[in-house]
Amino acid sequence: MNNQGCKRVAPEDKITTLPDEILLNILSLLTVKEAVATSILSRRWRYVWTSLLRLHFRYEDVVQNDDKDNEILRQTRKAHGVYKDRCIQMVNQVLRARKGRELREFGIHYPLLESSTCHIHLWVAFAIAIGVSKLELNFSPYPFPDYICLDKNYSIPLDLFDKTKGLESFLLQLDHVFSIPTSSLNVQNRFESLRELLLKFVDLRNEHFEAILSNCTSLECLHLLRCRSLVNVKHIVPHMKLNCLEIYHCSNLKNVEIFAPNLVSFKYRGPSIYIFVKDAKQLVNLCMCSYRERENGYARVNYYGLPYMQKKDFLFGQFADYLSRLEYLMMDVGSFEVKQGFNKVSLFSNLKHLSLTCLNRSHGPDGMLCCYHTVAGFVNTSPFLHRLELHFSLAPTKNPELSRITISPHIHLKEVLVSGFSGNELARDIILSIFDFAIELEKIGITTVYLGDLSRRPYKNRNADIEVVRRCIQQLHQRLPANAQLHFLDDHF
Repeated sequence: MNNQGCKRVAPEDKITTLPDEILLNILSLLTVKEAVATSILSRRWRYVWTSLLRLHFRYEDVVQNDDKDNEILRQTRKAHGVYKDRCIQMVNQVLRARKGRELREFGIHYPLLESSTCHIHLWVAFAIAIGVSKLELNFSPYPFPDYICLDKNYSIPLDLFDKTKGLESFLLQLDHVFSIPTSSLNVQNRFESLRELLLKFVDLRNEHFEAILSNCTSLECLHLLRCRSLVNVKHIVPHMKLNCLEIYHCSNLKNVEIFAPNLVSFKYRGPSIYIFVKDAKQLVNLCMCSYRERENGYARVNYYGLPYMQKKDFLFGQFADYLSRLEYLMMDVGSFEVKQGFNKVSLFSNLKHLSLTCLNRSHGPDGMLCCYHTVAGFVNTSPFLHRLELHFSLAPTKNPELSRITISPHIHLKEVLVSGFSGNELARDIILSIFDFAIELEKIGITTVYLGDLSRRPYKNRNADIEVVRRCIQQLHQRLPANAQLHFLDDHF
């Protein structure tokens, strides 16, 4: 066959011909660093990334590939300083090159502290002025050790929340530093777009909390983590849009009062404080995990000089009006006294998902025996429970014999998850008891990884002997109900 005169035809690039909207959706699946790198693909791709709708700057974007596995390097203050400068430089360069007039999400996920205030001020002002719907400031020290990050946490300027003139000075700086003209920003309605605000390791004070809820009237979700300057959190004017409030490890917090009629989800982990949620008739998701009442460095009296909320009232007392409506409940078994608690409750008539956390000690208010009695109490009062989770955070020290109590057969419980599993006999016996009353069980997942703290990364139980765990799982397989499946989940983490 004569191939003379035949020309090689380049394969058709169908992706490049797609409209910008679709290309931006593709780029949103990449990190900022990866998205910027697409500018070298072709002339068509050169400026697409400058209109990204989501900008999240993370530790992984600034660390060199050669440094990622260098544990020693990460332990040094010098490394933190180098990476901090890279992070600031990257954010500033991306904002200078940005062309799009719309930005939906903006986030900083790097341990920047008070020393970087001047830069962070401008970034936050830019995000608010351009009208983002989601803003996240995550200044967690991870992956650096805590002693590297000893500077004070960043604090948001209250001026930003002054609707009359608070943003003026920042707008001038945005124009000067990033060449972002005021005309390109949605200045008049800057707070109307904000739907979700996540502040982690931020120096947030009481007046900040009030200013946020008073000015961000469209806010639907507020997430606070380790904001240690919060003491007395109060918002007594109804916030009609807020449906999700999460407060984790704000260790100096003494009192919470919130009026959000459409609140659907409230999650709290911290000291046993007074919490008043007013008229939240839509509340169906609740997480209440308190620190243990012992010598743990926290005062035994609150802001008003009154003792902290007693265990028996922390959940069942403060949320008594909402218990019958709950569909999801997560709690620490040391947060209340089992017998007194369930005496106050007739029925969790809507509860479908229960998650219990406890220490793997054999005895005491946080122990596995207490967990077992708590399971019994909830199973007997939750006729439509579908999923049960047990999270054991520490390795056990004793294995007392489990004294079985009467638990009625349950036909709706189909799924069980056990995390922090170490293969000890007491945990095994508790699972076997579940096999007995969950007569329609379909699947159970078991892992040595602890999944009981929603505010932190999952971590493995270092004291778990994997061979002991596997032998225990084999024993459970032999007693598994006929229609149920058991999955060992460690390979997924």
